[in-house]
Amino acid sequence: MKNTTTQKITFIFGLLCACLIPAFAQTTNPVVKITYPETRAVYQRNNDQTSTIYVSGSYYQPIDSVQARLVTEVAGQGIDTDWQTIQRLPSGGVFQGPVRGRTGWYRLQLRVMAGGAIIGQDEVRKVGIGEVFIVTGQSNAQGFQDLGAVGATDDRVNCVAYDNTVANSLADPPAPSFQQLTSTAIIGPRGQSAWCWGALGDLIARQYNCPVLFINTAWFGTTSRNWRESADGKSTVYWFNNSLALPAGMPYANLIIALRYYNSLLGLRAILWQQGENDNYPLNITREEYRDNMQYIINKTRVDVGAGFISDRYPAWVLARSSYNTGRVSSNVINAQNDVINTYNNNVQPGPVTDNIQIPRPGEDVHFGGDGLRQLAQAWYQSMSPTFFVSALPVLPLPQPTVAVGCGPNNNSVTLTLPDGYSSYVWNNSISGKTLTVSLPGSYRATMKDRFGNTFLSPLVEVKAPILPAAPAIALAKSASVAAATDQQICADSVLQLTGITDVANRLQWNGGPVTKVLNVASPGSFTLQALSPYGCRSAASAPVNLVVRPRLPQPTIRQVGPYSLEATVPFSVTGTTLTYDWRQNNASFVANQNQSVAKVAISGVYTARSKGIFTLSNGNSLTCVSNYSNSVDYVIDPNNRGLVVYPNPATSHQISVETLEDLKNADLHIYTLDGKLVYSEHFDLFNVRRTVNMQGLAGGQYVVRVRAPGFNVAKRFILTN
Repeated sequence: MKNTTTQKITFIFGLLCACLIPAFAQTTNPVVKITYPETRAVYQRNNDQTSTIYVSGSYYQPIDSVQARLVTEVAGQGIDTDWQTIQRLPSGGVFQGPVRGRTGWYRLQLRVMAGGAIIGQDEVRKVGIGEVFIVTGQSNAQGFQDLGAVGATDDRVNCVAYDNTVANSLADPPAPSFQQLTSTAIIGPRGQSAWCWGALGDLIARQYNCPVLFINTAWFGTTSRNWRESADGKSTVYWFNNSLALPAGMPYANLIIALRYYNSLLGLRAILWQQGENDNYPLNITREEYRDNMQYIINKTRVDVGAGFISDRYPAWVLARSSYNTGRVSSNVINAQNDVINTYNNNVQPGPVTDNIQIPRPGEDVHFGGDGLRQLAQAWYQSMSPTFFVSALPVLPLPQPTVAVGCGPNNNSVTLTLPDGYSSYVWNNSISGKTLTVSLPGSYRATMKDRFGNTFLSPLVEVKAPILPAAPAIALAKSASVAAATDQQICADSVLQLTGITDVANRLQWNGGPVTKVLNVASPGSFTLQALSPYGCRSAASAPVNLVVRPRLPQPTIRQVGPYSLEATVPFSVTGTTLTYDWRQNNASFVANQNQSVAKVAISGVYTARSKGIFTLSNGNSLTCVSNYSNSVDYVIDPNNRGLVVYPNPATSHQISVETLEDLKNADLHIYTLDGKLVYSEHFDLFNVRRTVNMQGLAGGQYVVRVRAPGFNVAKRFILTN
């Protein structure tokens, strides 16, 4: 029942993990891509259980920062980290930085930010912080196919995927790649099958809950003399055929290349040495010679990687005590191996005693096979006690060199520049030198070496076309995909938001000043734009946008000038437009059909007004500007007026004003004397504003004003004084 519950929990967790994966899936047009590390890379942990993974990659849109984190592949196999900012304001289309974590098997997740938002993400699955071993020696370290090797069952056990068994190249391996340690895997550069190393990796992974990586440089049929002679740069021959020389530099070359290459990139716990069978028979080597050969090889590797000159770069060794060959064992070999182990301050640890394992042996009574390989793995595992992991001080991965990417001198090429301090620089297009200028798209990476030959890989730089960007266009932000007209205008209290139309990879620079996609402008002027490629190459300037800023409109002052009228006045006139007015009631609705300086009001309320002007450019582009709102007037209608008011009353200037509350159609205005004589008459198709009547020539006295329209007939008496 307990197992069933565990299976259910595992299944549910798997579903949850599966649901999280799409959030970091790449699209066909990614914003960002991790180019280093590769999946199944394992980085050597320190004795405090931590290590640093150096991350680099490409981005394809302008970004502000890059963040990364580690998330466990399987619950319990590590400790998730928080997001860590690995680089701010990267340039040149390439980013790089460190992620710090603890022992575990992880998804390396990365996201990039722009303007405070996440705009892209990527991940590399199955990246580890754990244990890295270089295996070396002769055939019982190299292994064979078809002798019963069992692959690792734990997904965290890995090996370098590189086969140098035919080429025997003395050059660096290709860019590192890794694979799970299956039974028939080539453990790069020349290990044959999982041998005992897959089973050993399972034991370590389970015991210490960590991923494991093996690199195998062992060579069948070799003696300690072969290793010493090749380490000394001499040609060396097989013991079984004195006329058959090993390939140039071998077998030592594979070992030192692995140390200088993978040791720098990934770090290392120890070199595992399984050798001695052929020194026993047929060489019958002396104790002194084996001890001297072994110590020489160890010392030579340390000199060749700069140990003692570079801090903390002192590889540990683990020596198996091995000599069995066709029924024979050699105390000389075993004692010599113990002598090296017991040498003070030698950083050489005791490995397994193997002469009593699987006797006789199935492979010519020398090589292990079948269950013997499992026994061999168990013996190696038992030698790697907790004390071993404290005593064998690890070598940690070194930081990845930085690369600066900029536009070339002709504005149509890209220059890649590496830091000082290395002895050699070779790019993957075979050009040497600290600086590389390229004019063709491609992926470029340099291999650098320090004075000891240790290898460092620069970040991969992806150069994409076009290197010289096309001239951008300027658009209004509200119509961001359409190029704007050359002439634009805004009101004095407004801002025009301009944006650029260009390839998504480019940044934009305005008038040689601010680098931003969107520019807010409030002052008159001519504005142009240039596109900057990810590499800093600069396009031709865009067509200009010329901005006219219209003057601020005067704020009006309003007052009541009639029973049904309000008037707005302004302190100054405005050139280029005729002012009209917006009248507003109770700070909400506009008064309909009222846009002149005098407004007729028919409802009690609080009124304000603003001035308004319309400006037109030569291209027909028009713009309406408005002022701030005026003071407020609290207007109250007198219900006793019956909808008609005559004023002033008495009238002293021979001029009266007549207003109606309602807007009247087909209205007649008549003025009579008290005895009914008609002295003034006028017809209005629409009586909707204040009407002024000139009474000049009439004698002083009392008169009657009558306004008559369909549904309206009201008369008012007034006095005219001389």
